[in-house]
Amino acid sequence: MKKGRHFSHVRLCARRSIAGATLSLVALGAQASDLEKKLATPAPAPAAPAAPPAPPPGPIGVFGVDMPAAGKLVVSITPTIGNLSGIKMGTRTVSNEYIVSTVPFFLNPTQTVRIVPQNIAFRTQILGLSYGVTRDFNVVLNAGMAEKSLDTIVFKGASGILPLARNYPTTASLSDFALSGVYRVYQDDINRVQISLGFSFPTGSNTATFNDFILPNRTVQNIRGFYGMQLGTGTFDIMPGVVYAGYLGPWSWGASYRGRFPLGPNPQGYLWGDLHELSGWGGYTWIPGLTTTFRASASLQGPIRGWDPEIRGAAVPSNPLFYGGQRVELFGGATVSGRFVGYENWSLGVEAGLPVYQNLNGPQIMKNWQASMQLKVKI
Repeated sequence: MKKGRHFSHVRLCARRSIAGATLSLVALGAQASDLEKKLATPAPAPAAPAAPPAPPPGPIGVFGVDMPAAGKLVVSITPTIGNLSGIKMGTRTVSNEYIVSTVPFFLNPTQTVRIVPQNIAFRTQILGLSYGVTRDFNVVLNAGMAEKSLDTIVFKGASGILPLARNYPTTASLSDFALSGVYRVYQDDINRVQISLGFSFPTGSNTATFNDFILPNRTVQNIRGFYGMQLGTGTFDIMPGVVYAGYLGPWSWGASYRGRFPLGPNPQGYLWGDLHELSGWGGYTWIPGLTTTFRASASLQGPIRGWDPEIRGAAVPSNPLFYGGQRVELFGGATVSGRFVGYENWSLGVEAGLPVYQNLNGPQIMKNWQASMQLKVKI
């Protein structure tokens, strides 16, 4: 009897051992199956690095610094106003009486000039279209209107310092049309370099007329406006440029060069002097969407080459050699994003400045100030 119980106990233990081993094998098989599935499943790809933030906007007075994304169009409207008054010969300011007593009329050196400009107000309205052809290349089209108003004093007769009258002519027309390309040649997380090449087409008028203009001999005539009062150049010009810009945190900075070189004289027989413009600036982004800038600009331009036989009055600005010179100006500006009022794709920029140094081929009327505003929308 004891032997039967012993054998029964042995058989029960064996059954339990076999059942436990079976369960262990099933568990190991399940774990192996899970491991195979994990090995067969490809590992998820690492997350793409976040795109770097867009660089802060540059000053609105610098061409080619801001580029639209590929396939995007940026439309801008830029009104500009400014004023010129006072006369300089080189760096020296001179009086009207000094000019009419000592400066010879270039077509008749035995006679002094008798007409001296006192003030010029200018206004321009430029429409700009900038399209991103690729990430690193965009095309820019600029066209618009311009208007100039002149206040000039006329001195009596062929000599003396007795004023006779004042004239207030105005000229207005289309401005010269410009088409440019901008190409980014280098960019890293901080710095970028862009080059540009533009062409200017003579769509602006350079034959504007002063109506009912009082002359030193007391006659009243319609005469062709002075060179500086024309709204177009009448020439095809090439405009190369280069921009370097960088930013780090809230700070931004840059430098630029742009030239304008006439390819030949206009039908009236003259061309403006070669123009060189240099700018350097610094900026600070106070909060995303609000950037302020400070810019220094230097320009150098030669005198007009050739002359228009229809511009022949005994006036200071009738002499083509009394144009061009050197000028240094300081500008302050700001750009505000439309995100603050719910228009993410819009922005408003302003910039204003004045000269701190002028060395002019003259006597020549000098610049006092200039202010611009720019409204942009990205499409």
